[in-house]
Amino acid sequence: MTSLSKRRFQFFAWLRNSFLAGVALVLPFVVTVWLILFVVSFIDKNVTPLVPAQFQPLAESIPGAGVVIALVALTLVGALAANLIGRWVVRTADEFIANLPLVRSIYGGAKQVFKQVAAPERTSFQKAVLVEFPKPGAWAIGFITNEDTTEVAHDIGVELVAVYVPQAPIPTSGFLLYVDRASLRPLAIPPEDALKRVISLGIIRDDAANGAQGRVG
Repeated sequence: MTSLSKRRFQFFAWLRNSFLAGVALVLPFVVTVWLILFVVSFIDKNVTPLVPAQFQPLAESIPGAGVVIALVALTLVGALAANLIGRWVVRTADEFIANLPLVRSIYGGAKQVFKQVAAPERTSFQKAVLVEFPKPGAWAIGFITNEDTTEVAHDIGVELVAVYVPQAPIPTSGFLLYVDRASLRPLAIPPEDALKRVISLGIIRDDAANGAQGRVG
């Protein structure tokens, strides 16, 4: 390779690396801003029509007004549901929906999920672990979601825990496994950091994280 060709190759390599570095730095900001604007726009478009007609022009002229209205409305509903009349209304609605064959399954599952999310003192992903999945010798990142599985595994003969194994890079879909506690390997990183590794396809790493150590206690 001649000196001129070598310099040209180095220049194009530098150009490519600089472009990729720029993409890696800017794209997360662009995606984050786009998602925020998308959510705000979606809420505004669906909440603003519920505002009284005389106030709709004002609500439409203020970006994010629908989000503020939704937050205030949800807060008021939560406060009203805490009193005696509110609890009676919620209980009556639950009993009515419980008699609807298909709707009750969807409503019941959604209610359990959102009750879990709305309880700050309860952590859905209690511990990050490694679990052999989908076959022996292959390890996947999982999250313990429930350690009391008596109602499911009372006749199995071993202590099982519920482990959610998310699919990369979209962790909202995955697999629910009931696994022998002794077969799990705890990770030396918090669940939040383990989730980052799933979303990043394993690219993100921390030198302080030493992987799996010991067994789940």
